[in-house]
Amino acid sequence: MQKALNRQFKADKKAAQEKMMQQEHERQEREDELRAMARKIRMKERERREKEREEWERQHSRSRSRSPHYRH
Repeated sequence: MQKALNRQFKADKKAAQEKMMQQEHERQEREDELRAMARKIRMKERERREKEREEWERQHSRSRSRSPHYRH
C-alpha cells in the first residue's frame, strides 16, 4: 500500500513539475510575441514619423523656392 502511495506521489509530483515547465514555456513564448509586436509597432511609428518629416521638408523647400527673392 505504501509503495503504491509513494509511486502515485512521485507521479503527481512529476506531472505538476511538467505542468509548471509547460506553463513557463508558454509564458516565455507570449512574452517573445509581445516583444516582437512592440518592435514592429515602434518600427512602423518610426517610418511614419520619417515620412511626415520628409513630407514637411518637401513642402517647406517648395515654399521657399516659390517665394520671391528680395534684393536690397
